[in-house]
Amino acid sequence: MIWDWLWRYRKLILLEVALLGLMEAMYWWPTLLLWWLSAVVVVSLLFAWWIGNAKFQHDVGVFAAELLWGVLSGVGFLSFSLFNLWQVQLTILIIGVVIAFVAICHQNRIDSGQWSLPAINWLGSIDLLILFIATLSLMVLVRFYYNNFSVVWLMVGTLIQLGLALYLLFWRQSLPTAKFWLYAAVLALIGEEVVWMTNAWNKNAYFKAFLLLVIYYLFSELVAHYLRGNLTVRVTFEYIGIALILVLALFVFDWLFVLAPNIL
Repeated sequence: MIWDWLWRYRKLILLEVALLGLMEAMYWWPTLLLWWLSAVVVVSLLFAWWIGNAKFQHDVGVFAAELLWGVLSGVGFLSFSLFNLWQVQLTILIIGVVIAFVAICHQNRIDSGQWSLPAINWLGSIDLLILFIATLSLMVLVRFYYNNFSVVWLMVGTLIQLGLALYLLFWRQSLPTAKFWLYAAVLALIGEEVVWMTNAWNKNAYFKAFLLLVIYYLFSELVAHYLRGNLTVRVTFEYIGIALILVLALFVFDWLFVLAPNIL
């Protein structure tokens, strides 16, 4: 049985070995970072195509986009984190586990032709995590390399990933896509305004990235409930209440750690 499992997921295992090896190479030979990043992109796209049974179709393309999004967000976080050796190894391991889970869910979807309910729920949560990490990495990139990357790069990156995250939600939950571009445009406008406004704030990148995440979560959930026809006043206020609690917690923790460090 173990051999059957290993054979079924042999492509995924090889993908994991390749990506983990490349991330280790980034840590030990950082001067070749651009070459390692290029290799990560090529490996991710090739294995997405291979896991998708070597076919060029919509499902495989979406899988490749989500896989690349997750890998690059993890690499970005790893590149800008001041971690010691064991923290780097732990981070690489976590990235590997997340990518493996995403790949397994997509392979099962490609093989069976449908999503399982646990996969839909778990991948939705993982996409929120990826959105947070990717936004955080973009903000740190612009902050440290402001001479080469202006806030425009941050806004473009945010625009792309917000659109991708919303599309993945629509696709996995089989929501009607007739007005997808309208909702994507509204979300993009809100996201760009938030990025432009918070760029001038004297707040750390974690604060800003989490704030954008809360806004995306609130918008996407309200849209999803509306399109499924079960958006009621109660549901609306429940999600608004959740968002307000998260934002309040964000400001409280920011005050504790930044403005009043002696409390902790």
